[in-house]
Amino acid sequence: MINLLKLFLSAFRRNEHDVINLYDSLSGLMQITTGGNMLNFGYWDDKTQNPLQAQYTLSKMIGEFASLQTARRLVDVGSGYSAPALQWKSQYSFLKMLCININLQQLKIAAALKSNSQRIDHGVGLVSLKGLRNNNVFHINGTSTMLPIRSNSVDRVIAFESAQHFKPLIQFIHESNRVLERSGLIVLAMPVITSASNLLSIPLFLKLGILSVTWASEHYELEYVKSIIKTHGFEIKDIQYIGSNVYGTLASYYIENREKLKNMIVREYPKFLETILYKSLLEMKAASHHGLIDYILLKAEKYDSVNFSNQRAIDTSNTHYQYSGDA
Repeated sequence: MINLLKLFLSAFRRNEHDVINLYDSLSGLMQITTGGNMLNFGYWDDKTQNPLQAQYTLSKMIGEFASLQTARRLVDVGSGYSAPALQWKSQYSFLKMLCININLQQLKIAAALKSNSQRIDHGVGLVSLKGLRNNNVFHINGTSTMLPIRSNSVDRVIAFESAQHFKPLIQFIHESNRVLERSGLIVLAMPVITSASNLLSIPLFLKLGILSVTWASEHYELEYVKSIIKTHGFEIKDIQYIGSNVYGTLASYYIENREKLKNMIVREYPKFLETILYKSLLEMKAASHHGLIDYILLKAEKYDSVNFSNQRAIDTSNTHYQYSGDA
């Protein structure tokens, strides 16, 4: 049984240990409802038949968005059970992949899944994992704010539905710049608050409703995310806004299949937790419809060393982060 008081305190505090507790307690909920190990909302279109297929589609989109066909060394920060990493590896076999996760339990499960499985079902067919065992896929216990990676040693950093948990986010951006080589790419896939200019009259927690509690991450504003990326060593190359294919469609699927999913959930979790999930999905659909939240894919390129030095000289007076060198 989950410790409900500990769970709700974790949702409010949201420090690194709380995030671990939340995922340890609730990741099983997503596994029950999707039948897989991909811990993301998924991308839904007219061809999507189930959550696992939606999750696979989003993971595939991110691989293409990050131009992994030209990458050599990838860091997946907040890698969960490494299901996206294994899917990318099956498509881009030449990649060296470093899966960084602060959650040691998830890393152990991810390593076991990679070692024990030869094929993985992503909802659109079985993807072969033959040859992936101990083949350039490494699981590393570490934090997003102090990446255990050498400086200038990788050409991609991806945070797939994990950056919303990083606190402070600016420190993760600094670390990503440090470990990326010149012209390397950082790619974020994350939920954001979009209508910051309209939040002065009504507090954000009132606008989010139940999501202010059940959206157990930092509520980063889109303009803030763009600003810290642009002013800390990166040039934004592309942003895609895909919330309309993430939130409402996911909620609609759950509503249409609620009875079946509810029966599956209550075997492992209290009934009221399913009720909270249902109400949260309704609120999420409404917030997306009214333009309060969105889901972005953001790609940015690291400046060359000369331009970045000039940019950092401009930003020094506004930065309180103390850089400590290689992790």
